[in-house]
Amino acid sequence: MILKKTAFLGSLLALSLWAAQLSPALADGTSPKLGDFSPFNPPLPTPNEDFQDALGAKMTLAQFKGQVVVLNFWASWCGPCVAEMPTLDTLQGDLADAGLKVVAISLDRDGVKKAAPFFRRTGVKNLKLYTDRTSDLFQELKGSALPTTYLLDRDGNVVSVYVGATDWASDKVKAELKKYLDAKPAG
Repeated sequence: MILKKTAFLGSLLALSLWAAQLSPALADGTSPKLGDFSPFNPPLPTPNEDFQDALGAKMTLAQFKGQVVVLNFWASWCGPCVAEMPTLDTLQGDLADAGLKVVAISLDRDGVKKAAPFFRRTGVKNLKLYTDRTSDLFQELKGSALPTTYLLDRDGNVVSVYVGATDWASDKVKAELKKYLDAKPAG
């Protein structure tokens, strides 16, 4: 049973890595680097598509202007997404007072029905639950692999993308985020 589960998760990771290679080109014509921050130069404007909170209310990323946003797209069936979720939860707890907001959006087709039990089961305590059953926001950003995480500066501009899973609570990630947390909004 353990071997089957490991093989299945390995297949999901391989599929995720393959799909990451299909991601759209960055502004300079290159593809996002798997497992590293890939900057958008110039930054992309704030995406317009909406998503939902745990109660089904529509939200947009414009509501988070003034904060640095770690916009993570995940699904409960995605092994790498499941593995990194505790580190996203830790990151939110560690840097919320510095102006960071982790917006982890579930792309599960069953929305809250699937994502809420996952949050309870895995002990997520610092993240709010957001869903996008249609994946419209993910498509607007031309995402193609899970997990994919976008970084938005305090003005709401999409400044970089991270394709693949990582330890979001690591010193390396926090150092990258500090550049944006220390910057003041332009407007």
